[in-house]
Amino acid sequence: MKRTLVLAVAGLISMTANSSYAANTTVTANAAPTATAPINLSTNTAAAPATTSLSRVYAVSKVAPDDGLNMRTQPGTGGSVVAVLPANAKGLIGLGQEQKSGNSIWVKVAWAGQQGWVNKYYLREDVDTVDYNPAKPKPVVKPEVVMQCGGTEPFWSMSVSEREMKVNIMGGAQFTVPVNMRQQSANSTTIAVVAGARGNASTTAFLEKVEDCSDGMSDKNYPYTVTAVLNGQKVMSGCCSLVTLSK
Repeated sequence: MKRTLVLAVAGLISMTANSSYAANTTVTANAAPTATAPINLSTNTAAAPATTSLSRVYAVSKVAPDDGLNMRTQPGTGGSVVAVLPANAKGLIGLGQEQKSGNSIWVKVAWAGQQGWVNKYYLREDVDTVDYNPAKPKPVVKPEVVMQCGGTEPFWSMSVSEREMKVNIMGGAQFTVPVNMRQQSANSTTIAVVAGARGNASTTAFLEKVEDCSDGMSDKNYPYTVTAVLNGQKVMSGCCSLVTLSK
């Protein structure tokens, strides 16, 4: 079976994620948090009058990273959507009005030049608004995928990310170099080379996708092999696997 070792232009590993920003998703809530709250079909219930509250600064809360919070023209889910606030939006300025609709409290806010009503359940008071620009919300931090390699006798390890290569030889050298080159073999999609250098430290790693690679100590089999030339002098071999690191 032909296997491919993928080297993306922007990084070592190319991963596909079918995560989309649900710009049109309606975010509502009743007494308990649910992904989609039941819709009240009753038409004979008059909306509660708006009340005045102290102005506050809010941040969006309890919304999934790939979802958003709807800002509406009026309290309740019957209002038209003015804007969809990112899950990490901050600096929402409370305009001093609150109104109950069904089982939810709605707050009128201003954010990034827009004004409208949002469900208060999905807000928290924002205590960190210094120098915050609501037009540029902080991006969602995604986990980093690295290739973790290592071998025995002597024990050594190396991690390869999009930006750098970290080498640790037990009782020997420990250094980090930036990735200066990554290249897939011209005549084999299962072989690639990643290299980096800084000052007197350098690493060139030859990676290959295989059926299995044994570290010689455990029963675990790894999907990649590695042969690395360290500082132009020492050659080390081992096995590799992909690991997801939370930042």
